[in-house]
Amino acid sequence: MNLEIIHTAPAMLATSERLLLYALIYGLRPQRCLEIGTARGGSALIICAALDQLGSGHLVIVDPSPQIAPEDWARMAHRAILIAQPSPEALLQAFNLTKSPFDFVFIDGNHGFEYVLKDIEGVLPFLQEGGYILLHDAHYFEVAEAIEVALQRHPELIDCGMIAREANVTENFYKGQRVVWAGFRLLRFCPKPAKRLRESLRARLAQWFPCGEKRR
Repeated sequence: MNLEIIHTAPAMLATSERLLLYALIYGLRPQRCLEIGTARGGSALIICAALDQLGSGHLVIVDPSPQIAPEDWARMAHRAILIAQPSPEALLQAFNLTKSPFDFVFIDGNHGFEYVLKDIEGVLPFLQEGGYILLHDAHYFEVAEAIEVALQRHPELIDCGMIAREANVTENFYKGQRVVWAGFRLLRFCPKPAKRLRESLRARLAQWFPCGEKRR
């Protein structure tokens, strides 16, 4: 197993995040991966390296302004497809390329609240049941707020929590909040268990508060 790419990939990821991203792909063994936001392609290189080690799987990259060097693209072109368009507008095209739902999504695009929320909600129609969404820079307050709103709106999303806690605390402030980068937060898409849970809760509430029963 060649792990050199973890150290050399041009990615704005901490060493712990690089190792974890590789390990997640290698451990979860997804066959259809989606990356939203790639910049210089460092995280895509790590994902493709893990898929190479597995010997299967593909990655669709969505980024309106990719800056991937030709030599880096040559290292992953056999497993990756690049769509140079914004998300979520390009997600249907990404899905049509795979012909099947994605089982792993890495979101590291525009970190504004509205954009993160649109990315999360935008991938749900194209996400396989049991699939994962990994979000980078989850320490950044707008990313964190978008995740919380998505969890409130979509009970089919299970919060697996912060799985990479290293934080890059800066001296900068934005909208009155200190700017803190880094951090991985993992969500899982489980629509059927969520539906069963809601039905179970409704049944229990019906037992506790039967229709027509007078409240004291």
